[in-house]
Amino acid sequence: MPRTILGARIRERRRSRGLTQAALARQVGISASYMNLIERNKRPIAGPLLRRTAEALAMRIDELDGLAERRLLESLDEIAHMPDLADLRVEGASAGELIGRYPGWARAMAALARSERQSAAAARAMADRISHDPFLGEAVHRMLTRIAAVRSAAEILVAFPDVPADRRERFNRIIHDECQALSDVGGALAAYFDKIEEADRTLTPIDEVEALFESRSNRFNEIEAAAAPIDLGPGGNLPAGRWTAARAAAEDKLGSLIERIVADQDQVESAPARARARRVLLDYAARAILAPMRDFAPRAAALGYDVEVLAQELDLDVDTICYRLTAMPGGENVPSFGYFRANAAGTIVEMRGLPGLMLPRYAAACPLWVLYRAQQSPEALMRQRVVFPSGARFVFLARAHQAGPSGFGKPRHYLTGMIALSEADAALTVYAPDAGVPVEEVGPACRICPRRGCPHRVDDPLAA
Repeated sequence: MPRTILGARIRERRRSRGLTQAALARQVGISASYMNLIERNKRPIAGPLLRRTAEALAMRIDELDGLAERRLLESLDEIAHMPDLADLRVEGASAGELIGRYPGWARAMAALARSERQSAAAARAMADRISHDPFLGEAVHRMLTRIAAVRSAAEILVAFPDVPADRRERFNRIIHDECQALSDVGGALAAYFDKIEEADRTLTPIDEVEALFESRSNRFNEIEAAAAPIDLGPGGNLPAGRWTAARAAAEDKLGSLIERIVADQDQVESAPARARARRVLLDYAARAILAPMRDFAPRAAALGYDVEVLAQELDLDVDTICYRLTAMPGGENVPSFGYFRANAAGTIVEMRGLPGLMLPRYAAACPLWVLYRAQQSPEALMRQRVVFPSGARFVFLARAHQAGPSGFGKPRHYLTGMIALSEADAALTVYAPDAGVPVEEVGPACRICPRRGCPHRVDDPLAA
């Protein structure tokens, strides 16, 4: 625990028990002046001295030097660096003192900040979909078309009262059918906006599949277990044929298991989503066959999760390594990875999410992300250390690679893959940034970013 918390915690606990500095110092075997320096955060305390101090204060060491306080300190540090609070000159260096002296107030502030982030996330999702979701534009277009048809037929009936009975019946039928279709479109729009308020907003087939992966934390244990014993045989050892062989084995030996998984998932409702989920899960199974987790996870840890070294050592492409990193089981000192792929237009075409990091689905993300910068240097892995308006910090790693056939005179098309880790998790990898690596201020997307002074803004923020 940072000393700023520890010293204040010792002082407050000592006072609550009615002890003087001198009395506490005698119990733990140090001078009163040294205890005074500890409480003022001028001297460190650890090891046996920390244990004796905890015993003298009738506390457990984990109460005095606990993980909860460290997380609370991180939350308060994020709050102190929020752009909207910049003019208030928040004393970020005093966060530890606040936690030590007024832990209830500190927890309350962190809870309010979490609530604000959740509300902002909901607003981002709604703004993203309303602004760019093709379903909404198509539905509104269909509604206007139906309204125009009803109006035209009604105007004919009003303008020409002597229309023969058979033609009048025909126009009445047109009005009836178009009104029925208009009602269907209205119902679809109502369902759309009802769903946009739900916590798990799965509005398109892509959303449904991503919700499935999110609900499983990007890992399917039943597929991992079934894929582990599959041996591709001699034909699967050739680099050019390994993916084809693994995909065929997944289809042949795991197809029925994947069908059951798709059928049992509440997140996957529509027929297009089920077809997409089956295809994506077959790809997942093929990668599990090529890199069984029982071997992959320890080797990845031993190599510091270096994707390029792993790809070379396992004779696999970098994309496969990145996808396998997102599927690793969680645990102590195991980093969590997100992975995103974008095409040359800047559209996110596939994602494996990371808690705390939201990407816009229907619009390009912040242009300052290294995800878009990487296409300037194809095949090179680029690192970026970023801070979001919320104060959350991440490390991004992006690499653009050629997609599709190549040859003389043919255009080259690139897809960009980007790994995302929290800055804390990046410290467990070879990509840990040192103090000299600059922190770049980025946002989610212009429409939902509060950094009003950003020179790269191309759209006004949702909230004025």
